[in-house]
Amino acid sequence: MLKKVLPISAYIVVLAGCASAPTPQTTSSIPAASRADTGASHARAYQAPEVIAYREPIRPSHAVAAPGKAVQALMQRSRQQEQAGQLVAAASSLERALRIEPKNALLWNRLAHVRLKQKQYPLAASLAAKSNAFAAQDQQLRSDNNSLIAQARQQ
Repeated sequence: MLKKVLPISAYIVVLAGCASAPTPQTTSSIPAASRADTGASHARAYQAPEVIAYREPIRPSHAVAAPGKAVQALMQRSRQQEQAGQLVAAASSLERALRIEPKNALLWNRLAHVRLKQKQYPLAASLAAKSNAFAAQDQQLRSDNNSLIAQARQQ
């Protein structure tokens, strides 16, 4: 019995030694008026850091990223389908590429050309205008889009 009690009592003693008693609050020998003054001087010395909101880095409007490999493959397939007279398949390939890169002005332009060949004139003009919205400083593409819009409106 003593063999069982001894390890338990040793364990209790160790736990009691680890426990910490609450420390009583000590009062300062500095008068209350002086304590308030020192706190105020520290508050004046501390300056809060200036918080500045995050802003996206400015990219020049003429900086257009090159299309990814999947988009390039879809554009190539679209050209082949268009040359073979498969306009529905060509439009489908371009629409798939647009799901990957919806802000690619060249894709919108190519789709406008296909829709013009399909005699979907209002849609072709709308797609060319959308391409202009993403074309930024590409004057050649903007000129082609404006030509497409004019052709579509004449029909």
